[in-house]
Amino acid sequence: MSKKGFNLAANFLISSPNINGSGNFIINCRSPLHFLSVFRYLGTESVANCNSREKLKLELGNINELDDALSLYETMAETRPLPSVNQFNQLLTRVVNLKQYPVAIRLFKDVCRIGVSVDEYTMTIAINSYCLSHRVDFGFSVLALFFKRCFVPNSVTFNTLLKGLFREDRITEAQELFRKIVREGLCDLDVVTYGTVIDGLCKAGNTAVAIELLRVMEKGECKPNSYIYTMIIDCLCKNRMIDSALKLFDEMSEKSITPDVFTYSALIHGFCDLNRWKEVKMLLKEMMDCKRYPNVVTYNTIVDALCKEGLVDEAEDVLQIMMLKNVIPDEFSYNSLMDGYCLQGRTDEARNVFDSMASKNIVLDVQSYNILINGYCRKMKIDEAMDLFREMPNRGLKPNVVTYNSLLNGLFRGDRCSCALKLFDELQAAGLKPDFYTYSHLLDGLCANGHIERALLLLNELEQRGEHRRINYYSVIIDGLCKAKKLDKARAIFNQLPSKGLERNVVTYNILIKGCCQSGLLEEAKDLLLKMKQESLLPNRVTFNCIVQGNLKRGKYEDAAEFLEEMVSKGFSPDSSTFALMLDLLGTKEQEPTIFKMIQKFAPTTLKPKL
Repeated sequence: MSKKGFNLAANFLISSPNINGSGNFIINCRSPLHFLSVFRYLGTESVANCNSREKLKLELGNINELDDALSLYETMAETRPLPSVNQFNQLLTRVVNLKQYPVAIRLFKDVCRIGVSVDEYTMTIAINSYCLSHRVDFGFSVLALFFKRCFVPNSVTFNTLLKGLFREDRITEAQELFRKIVREGLCDLDVVTYGTVIDGLCKAGNTAVAIELLRVMEKGECKPNSYIYTMIIDCLCKNRMIDSALKLFDEMSEKSITPDVFTYSALIHGFCDLNRWKEVKMLLKEMMDCKRYPNVVTYNTIVDALCKEGLVDEAEDVLQIMMLKNVIPDEFSYNSLMDGYCLQGRTDEARNVFDSMASKNIVLDVQSYNILINGYCRKMKIDEAMDLFREMPNRGLKPNVVTYNSLLNGLFRGDRCSCALKLFDELQAAGLKPDFYTYSHLLDGLCANGHIERALLLLNELEQRGEHRRINYYSVIIDGLCKAKKLDKARAIFNQLPSKGLERNVVTYNILIKGCCQSGLLEEAKDLLLKMKQESLLPNRVTFNCIVQGNLKRGKYEDAAEFLEEMVSKGFSPDSSTFALMLDLLGTKEQEPTIFKMIQKFAPTTLKPKL
């Protein structure tokens, strides 16, 4: 082994399963591969004509499911002489394409065990499988095999490892590996290598470093192309740095690098996010003048942006234009349209889009169902949402945690607490892991339905497991306790937050301030407001409205007037419920001139002529 190879292996070799043995990672004994050991050979004879090379070649091209791959592998492993390493590589590639990464890893280990002389391509497939399984550390252990077997890893191998590091958000290690590749000349740097690093940096939000690397490319032999520029432009647009993106776009023309449809689409996405529709039209015209015709991605960007802005009818028009231009809308197009209708509460029209997708040969996916289920839940059409949910398995679709979250929220809001809890049990039985939103809906739903003690038990369970320790959960519980008139418990949890390593935020303070005001503890509410400012938290409109209403209800009109003055000086205005309360007080026997003055001074201009 060369000194260079030894150094790299030593630096990156990480504790992992033996490639030729067993390990904790990969698959347990109940894996689909457990039967392989049963049929292993000890001097078996060659299998008959059915194992001909031509048939093997044909079968490799017909692998569509994991069972096909496993069956063929068993046949190949029993064939004498063993098939070529290229044929095993083809099989492993098929398994990876089926997204069965742990199975591909297990097969790789078995290929090594039965004596196949694996090559660089085989080992790179194994590295890729580890990386796609979010175990890049084991990927580096396979890298050591390259040097052990006197192979030299190429740019494809290193690109795979770089992608794996970025995928696991190990940005610093990815940058260090790239610097090592450059410094020691471990492989030829190509556009793909640079693109991998730039893409990873952009996705990590390190746009400035990505641009620095672009400048390095410009000075070197490997010049940036439209693909490299487009990645950075796309990142700048997503970060709303549209002027910097335009500057890079203009730079492309100066360097005779032709923008492609993806470059234009990235810019259009940026302008859509900023609602700069005039620039969107100009870019579309420029595209067509340059014979860079919008594709489905371009149109989808516009459709999605229009739907998010509530312009669903205009989005429908864009879909019609797409079809006139022979650009066929896909599932993303129709999902965006459905979402737009649901956001406007137009669930019947969303359902029409949903039903029409099948007739247009558009495959309904989990996202399609999630959008409509969420739309129904928002409109409290829980039965329709549940019908869709039960229909999913019949379509070969597995509900995900987003599906369950929408339904949990809808069921709790519809006072169907027991159904929601049963659904939560289903979620866990299905092998799904509850996320932040799941627990938020559970805690909020239990509190809202009067099960505050059960909510406290759930919070305690989360604390014991050390999972999902979020300030939002505690805010939900404090709010539930305040509404249940259990202010002492709410106060105790509020005071314990710093000791739990959690920072109280404006929402947390607002909840307790409101609870104090509703219980007539106005001095405590004022103390909380002062404490809030001491913790560098700025009171917002909700804060002031809570305190003003609390003082009004307790007849502290002068104090209410002072808080109104401070509120307006901070750029906030009384909300409708505060005005409604003041107007109600005007009709009481104990009319106060202070209230009339407050209304005259702070009422909206549209209301003043009526007073």
